Amino acid sequence: MTLKGIFTAISVSAVLSGSAAWAEPLTIYSPQGEERAVWITEQAKAAGHDITILSAGGSELFDRILAERANPQADVVLGLIDASMATLKSEGLFEAHVPTWAEGLPAVYRDDTDHMVYKFWQTPIVVAYNADVMTADAAPHSWLDLIKPEYKGKYVIGSTAWQTTRSFLVGMLVRFSDENGEITDVGWDFMSKLYENAIVVDSGDALTAAFVNGEAVINLNWFGGVGKLAESVGFTPGIVDTEGGTPFISEGVAIMKGTDQPDQAKAFVDWFGSPEVMSAYATEFGQVPVHPAAIAMSPETVQANATLLTPQDIDWDAVAPKIDGWIQKIELEIK
Repeated sequence: MTLKGIFTAISVSAVLSGSAAWAEPLTIYSPQGEERAVWITEQAKAAGHDITILSAGGSELFDRILAERANPQADVVLGLIDASMATLKSEGLFEAHVPTWAEGLPAVYRDDTDHMVYKFWQTPIVVAYNADVMTADAAPHSWLDLIKPEYKGKYVIGSTAWQTTRSFLVGMLVRFSDENGEITDVGWDFMSKLYENAIVVDSGDALTAAFVNGEAVINLNWFGGVGKLAESVGFTPGIVDTEGGTPFISEGVAIMKGTDQPDQAKAFVDWFGSPEVMSAYATEFGQVPVHPAAIAMSPETVQANATLLTPQDIDWDAVAPKIDGWIQKIELEIK
């Protein structure tokens, strides 16, 4: 299989001594970054799974999966967020499989209707700040505070192809939805002001540079990314439990319909989402799993983070069909 363009591939072809070898590596599409993809691949190898992870931005992967519907190139999709997984399922692109770890999983993370998409960890998308130069009182108390004059040029909005960016934009827009779920003119006016106040970038390097040069002090990011950026730049992060809550997204795993390696795919899904692997991932990266057994086996800091922030109430299944239109409007008329 040859895939070019947007993907970064990480492949492992060995399996444990004495275990049965698969015919070819299992191809996994995932937005997991290089460090995390390497960790997953190495752990999978140790457990006897022969995999190739092809990484790209969540939006790019989503578009690619839809484009490949007539000739799917992936066997498993791992790590796309709620809305993306819901849309792909509605397009008939997944096979049913109930993972061995589904028992005990909270209902919100299970697919009890179609048995296709199961969630394995959750991520709050947060308002954070450089606590070395900004006090908690001076930081935004709400996502809606960002349009205030005092925050002009102090926060970054990244590419709308990034799952994080799309999630916090949706989290703000839904606060302005009418009874039909459409965004009011007041909401679009807010979005225009949000972009006018922001440093707008399209690359991770540009985002980091804004903090390195001291221009940006407010970080709109997924929870784990906050600590990672602060460590790489060298500042103390503060996190706001925002008024009105913060968007929480959960990431799912599903088997592609038509895979020619269904047994291998099922075995990988059963392994990956298990409490043992999820707690090990939590130990390595600080990510909060969703399975209660995994949380119980995770470090105390991860257990504390599981209740640190107030979730915003978002019906991702309801907003999923609308997100592409909202993002297109931002790209064409606002950004």
